[in-house]
Amino acid sequence: MSIRTRLLLVNISLLGIAFLGMSLFAGAQITAGLRVDYEQRLTSEIALIAQRIAPAVVAYARDESDDPALDTVLAPYEAQIQGTLHVYFTGQSIEKYAGENTARNPVPHPDPPELEAVITGQLLVNQRRSEDGTLYFYTAASVFSEGQPVGIVQLRTPASVLQGLVLQRWAALIAGMIVLTLCAALLVVWVAHRMLRSLRQLQESATRFAEGDLKHRIASPPRDEIGAVGHAFNTMAERIQSMLEAQHTFASNTSHEFRTPLTSIQLRTEALKRAPALSHDTTARRYLDEIDAEVSRLTGMVQGLTLLARLDADRLELGRDEVDIVRFASALCQQMLPQAEDKGIALQLSAPVGPIHVLVNLTHLTLVFRNLLDNAIKYTPAGGIIHWRLVREEDAILHTIEDTGIGIVPEHLPHVFERFYRADRARLRDVPGSGLGLSIVSAILQAYGGTIRVQSAGINQGTTVTVRWRFPRLTQEVDTSQPIR
Repeated sequence: MSIRTRLLLVNISLLGIAFLGMSLFAGAQITAGLRVDYEQRLTSEIALIAQRIAPAVVAYARDESDDPALDTVLAPYEAQIQGTLHVYFTGQSIEKYAGENTARNPVPHPDPPELEAVITGQLLVNQRRSEDGTLYFYTAASVFSEGQPVGIVQLRTPASVLQGLVLQRWAALIAGMIVLTLCAALLVVWVAHRMLRSLRQLQESATRFAEGDLKHRIASPPRDEIGAVGHAFNTMAERIQSMLEAQHTFASNTSHEFRTPLTSIQLRTEALKRAPALSHDTTARRYLDEIDAEVSRLTGMVQGLTLLARLDADRLELGRDEVDIVRFASALCQQMLPQAEDKGIALQLSAPVGPIHVLVNLTHLTLVFRNLLDNAIKYTPAGGIIHWRLVREEDAILHTIEDTGIGIVPEHLPHVFERFYRADRARLRDVPGSGLGLSIVSAILQAYGGTIRVQSAGINQGTTVTVRWRFPRLTQEVDTSQPIR
């Protein structure tokens, strides 16, 4: 998971937790505030209703009206407050209001808390459940006429009214918090994008530098901690580039300086071999042959180092020679056949029928496959088989060189392209070679956009080298596998 994704997830999660906590706290405060406001509203409304219905209650107390008439007066107020109203009489009202109706509607006993509070001159909102389990709010107020109490009007309203208001406020709160969270998330994304832009630039620069673009630098690093890393990267890149350029220069100059003395030594040994005085001295001639062989090995190593130095410095000129790859493979196998036959190794080639023309430097092509065939011959014992297959692909030729040789231990496979690396120096000390062959092959293929892979199941399990070299569309392939004669 990328840093950007983790940063966004952490920040958005923290924002969500913070907003959730704020929502719960604000919701609790809103719920408590709504209940207080609702109770105050009920007490205000019941006091106002008590004033407005006073004439009807007086008429009712004098038996001048009946229950339906009183209900008709109370109905509009009940609809307005979504509750029910009921009139009670305390029995303490003035005699002129006493009638049969007051006797029918006495205050129930025991006195409900809200009625008891009214009798003592207070207003109270009480909450309790009815017989069917429904929760209600109760409040009451005295009905006065000419300054004297006539009766008590009781209000009962279901708690669902308050719960509906609470739900509405919660829905508005949640919607607001969701909108705020989305806005905050967008802000976090924008901030993270700006903050991580420098990191992405640093990552891209490091990738380009690792791919060999040693001249690449981070342009205008920001003035923050990431910018400090960018400045450090630029400094490191400059030092590495200077070190590599010095190394390439040293290798190139050293290789050039080695050529002259090696050529002189080789000329001297050839002259000594032709000297009459040494014509019968077998020991001296053997020493001269050994010197000649070592000089040839050193010359090959110097040439390899020179080529690698040019490849490292991107100064290798990619050739545009038109080469028939099928004919080239056949000719190279013919050249390598005597070396293979001397060790009793069968060298086979499977290639398409008909020419396949490609554009490549013939020297580079020869270096690649001569090195691979030479390695296969050196590390394959007598009686073994080396098989070179050429297979056409859409825009490339797939070369597979498979041998029945001594193989490679799997843990050594990742290192076979390192310079001067040899898998088992003790076991292979008698096998000639400098350890530069596969390094040169890999560098040339990389310059041409090709790939190489070495596979081996282990010791004495043989080795398979797969080379994929990109070329234009090829002709149709026909497999003809036969030994080279």
